[in-house]
Amino acid sequence: MGSFASNAMEAFSSSRVVKTALAHPAAFLLCSIVTTAALILWKRSMTRPAYGLPLPPQPPSKPVLGHLTDLIRENKARRWHLKLNAWAREYGPIFGVRTGYIVDYYVNSDVMVKELFDKKSALTADRPVWIMSSDILNNGFNTLFLHASDPIWKNQRKVIQQLLTNTQQAEKIIPLLEYETMRFLHENVIEPSGGFSRSRLLRSIERYTYSAFAMAIMGMDIPDTDDAVIDFLQETEYQIIMPADTFPGSNIIDLIPALGKLPLFLKPWERSGRARYRRDLAWAMKRLETVEQSMEKGDSSFEGTFLGSALADQNLKGLSCKEELAILSFALIIASADTSRMTTWSFVEAMMQFPDAQARAQADIDKVVGDRPPVYEDYAQIPYVRMLLKEVWRWRPPVALGHPHITSRETEVGGYRLPKGARIHLNAYAISRDPSRHEDPDRFWPERFKNDETSTMESINAQDPTKRDHFAFGAGRRVCPGYHVAERSAIVTMMRILWAFEISPADGAKTPLAFTEYAAALPGNPGERMPVRFRCRSESRKAVILRAFEEAEAGRGKQVMALNLGEGSVPEISSFL
Repeated sequence: MGSFASNAMEAFSSSRVVKTALAHPAAFLLCSIVTTAALILWKRSMTRPAYGLPLPPQPPSKPVLGHLTDLIRENKARRWHLKLNAWAREYGPIFGVRTGYIVDYYVNSDVMVKELFDKKSALTADRPVWIMSSDILNNGFNTLFLHASDPIWKNQRKVIQQLLTNTQQAEKIIPLLEYETMRFLHENVIEPSGGFSRSRLLRSIERYTYSAFAMAIMGMDIPDTDDAVIDFLQETEYQIIMPADTFPGSNIIDLIPALGKLPLFLKPWERSGRARYRRDLAWAMKRLETVEQSMEKGDSSFEGTFLGSALADQNLKGLSCKEELAILSFALIIASADTSRMTTWSFVEAMMQFPDAQARAQADIDKVVGDRPPVYEDYAQIPYVRMLLKEVWRWRPPVALGHPHITSRETEVGGYRLPKGARIHLNAYAISRDPSRHEDPDRFWPERFKNDETSTMESINAQDPTKRDHFAFGAGRRVCPGYHVAERSAIVTMMRILWAFEISPADGAKTPLAFTEYAAALPGNPGERMPVRFRCRSESRKAVILRAFEEAEAGRGKQVMALNLGEGSVPEISSFL
């Protein structure tokens, strides 16, 4: 039901590489020849000196396949992040992992992150060439996949900062977050048992996060946990991001770019990919046109949304066309909502696994707000919530292994050379589990940040990397621009859940709970199998929630002009082939 619910092994076995190999033996033979040639060239590059320095070390691997079998085995068992963490302890601040001829370098040191991603950001801010994920599935408009040197990326970054993610805009989103969290509390307390559990609870969190950010970006409400649009957004994310990040070269066109010169009838991967893009674009453009037509009639419902603000400018804030604006808006909903979803679910996991931290947080919140629901302004008076948030992002960074960057030219770091085009990952999980950096790193212990009063922005910009609290938002020029919004979203959500509910293992769950038993396919994140249960803390709290939600509904002010998101709102890809 949720994104990343299918395991990574299934993603690989159903990948375009495998399907194409079975259907087109000649293409597979060509792939094998090119791969072998590339391996020979790669092997030669290993011995070519630059800076007089060696490449970073690699764990022992198999000929040709490299670490591919490790990747498949550990991903299937939901342990890939743990394997990389073990290698980090053995091989040091940077090491390489090879899948076929592709080598990914993992950076496992806060000091090296500062050196490579921050100080050398001009050399390390580009992305690998993802022909399928970027060019075919997004027509070159998805900001996640663009090179930092690309003028489109530079302008998109500026527009995102101006219209969505700066501190002033983040403050404007707080009322949306408070409304959606109240709706989330209401959904749970009207459940006959007083609160959802497991997949139903996760689905409710998904509805809240998608609706909050769809409203901020497109002015689109998602009122129902069964809305088809939730599955649509998640499935799109899974198809675009998971192959690019987890399985290097899992799309045949990325392995053999020369195949792009074939006629279209010989490229089934491109036909299906472009059909998916046309489907996604049709959905996003329908929303854009709804907003545009409403604005032309003088309707102010979309004033202040990302989409409405861009459309209000005759130059679209410098974006090339409405197609780019539609796809960018679509991508921003997916990225922002998913970060909040993963953060919330990891927070729930921590409260379930560490009841002492839950009790301490609830006591501190109750002391400040009593029987009324917390609001964002209460955060300044509850220091433990600040510690809690920092610890959630340290303990379970949402993108644990980082989206890969590439070097735009050969460089040196930590006594090693990195060739031009080297794929580098910020291994946030390994850094957060470094015992020399954090005492008892596997323990969820918010008090470790008792004396750290920095905001997320202040910590990211800290000159001393050893003082940085976590690396959940990356580093350098590609640091996630939405951290102001993500911080406020997490604060409101955590305070309100703790105020309203007791969080515990589901009835009958065996404790202690092993993470690998409920881990998601995205490395380092809990999945929908997590056996958790919410229960409203008291009947009086339930009554307050029911009354507060009724008042919030009455006070929304503007008419929510949502699209019909029911059956048929998300067309099948087959209709676009």
